[in-house]
Amino acid sequence: MNTFEYYWLSLAGRDLVDKWGSTAPDDDVSCALCGSWRRKLLYCLGKSQTVECECGFRYVTPQLSDRALSDYYRNFYELDNRDFEGHRHDMFEDPDERRRKIQDRHVEIELTNRFTKTGKILDIGCGSGLYFEGLSGQQELYGVEVSPSAARYVTERFSARVQTTTVENAKFDNESFDVINLTYVIEHLKDPIKVMQKATRWLRPGGLLLTSSPNWDSPMARIFREFFRLNDPNQHIAIWTPTTVARLLSMSEVTLQSIHYPYFETEYFNRYEVMRLFRNSAVRLVLPILVRFGFYPKLSTVLSPPFWGSIMVTESFKKG
Repeated sequence: MNTFEYYWLSLAGRDLVDKWGSTAPDDDVSCALCGSWRRKLLYCLGKSQTVECECGFRYVTPQLSDRALSDYYRNFYELDNRDFEGHRHDMFEDPDERRRKIQDRHVEIELTNRFTKTGKILDIGCGSGLYFEGLSGQQELYGVEVSPSAARYVTERFSARVQTTTVENAKFDNESFDVINLTYVIEHLKDPIKVMQKATRWLRPGGLLLTSSPNWDSPMARIFREFFRLNDPNQHIAIWTPTTVARLLSMSEVTLQSIHYPYFETEYFNRYEVMRLFRNSAVRLVLPILVRFGFYPKLSTVLSPPFWGSIMVTESFKKG
């Protein structure tokens, strides 16, 4: 067994087991970008593995079945969806936490506000409406959200027209939106090519397409590997890098203009997190030795801290 597997079985790894080990992924899949089954193992994450296809795309397998994944997301906002550090992924009524999470999305919000003040905006995976809340202007708001409670909240608070379904089953007229946003969506997709091509059809020529996702080619992902804080084998099944997300966008009718790496203007750029960067990096370096001697540090000291490059936002425009 390797270092992560020993840690997984220890008392210190109990939180990992509780969060990842309660599901039963059983759907072995091929590469979502090229269809090949030829792949190499990068590392294990509990019951699943992160692998790299011969084409360079990385993904998690086995995955939850479509039905199990649908049930998981449908109930997501009724669960205690905190990460390992206690942060809520999304929320409804906590104004301070909403403000911080809106700031996390400042790149997508600023690009949208700069592009249009009155256009039609579609937020795929709109959650509790954090992106909508940050917009300024008189945009016409539309959303797609699988959680019924989140969809109701966004409809009532922002007067948005939200379809409570998956993006695969959503229906909109072609070329009907000025901006389409997918914040933290593409890492969840089983068939990203199909979804992106569908979303692009809904976008008007010259329209703005935004995506954001973890970057598994970032410094923290490279150093911490299995202990990268944004790993989640139940949800984050498409393991994107700048190279592979550019390939995905090239398969749709859009031109990638820029990739942004938000960090310095988010809640995570502070003295505490900078100190964690040095501490946790040192712990990760010596962790194999510590584990060999039966010492298992707390999970909060072995996970990667937030840092520049861990999140990437793509800015693309539809051709034509």
